[in-house]
Amino acid sequence: MTNRKSTVVFQNAFIVNDIEAAVARWVRTMGVGPWVMLENISMANAVYKGKPTTMKLHAALAASGGIQMELIQPLHDHPSVYRDYFPSGKEGFHHIGVLTDDVQRDVEMYRALGHEVIASGGNPDSTHIAYVDTWNTGHCIVELIHADDAYLKMSRMLEDAARTWDGKTMTVPRG
Repeated sequence: MTNRKSTVVFQNAFIVNDIEAAVARWVRTMGVGPWVMLENISMANAVYKGKPTTMKLHAALAASGGIQMELIQPLHDHPSVYRDYFPSGKEGFHHIGVLTDDVQRDVEMYRALGHEVIASGGNPDSTHIAYVDTWNTGHCIVELIHADDAYLKMSRMLEDAARTWDGKTMTVPRG
C-alpha cells in the first residue's frame, strides 16, 4: 500500500461528438447547467507521448454539487490523449481532474506507481496540465491541473452560476 494523501477529484470529463447536442442532453437529462462554452481551443505547448503536437477542441464547463463537469469535442482525428481512447464517432467518460499546486511532483508520484504522462500542455507559470495514464487501473485518465488565478476565478463563476441557475438557460458567457 502506498502512503499518500487523499486525492480530491475536482472534475469529471467526457468526450463527446457534438458539444452543443451534449450540453442540451446534460441540461435536459441530468439537470446540470448552465454551461460555459469554450470554442476552438488550441492547447499551448501541447506534447503527446513526448513529442510536440496540436490539440484543438471545443469544451463546455459546468458545476454540479462541487464537481466541475467538462465536455470535450476533439476537433482532430490524429492520435492524441482524446482520440486514443475514443476514436472519432465514439463518446464516453475520459478523465477525472485533480487540482494540484505542483504538477511535476504529482507526475513523479504517479510514475513511482507505474503510470506515465500521456500528454501535457499549457504554460508553466499559469494553467499547466498533465494527463496521466491510469486507464488500466481506473478505466479513466487522471488530469493534473495546476490552476492559475483566472482558472480558479472561472471555477468560482461556474459554481455561482449553478447555485442561481433557472434550470432552463443552457449557456452563460465566460466570466
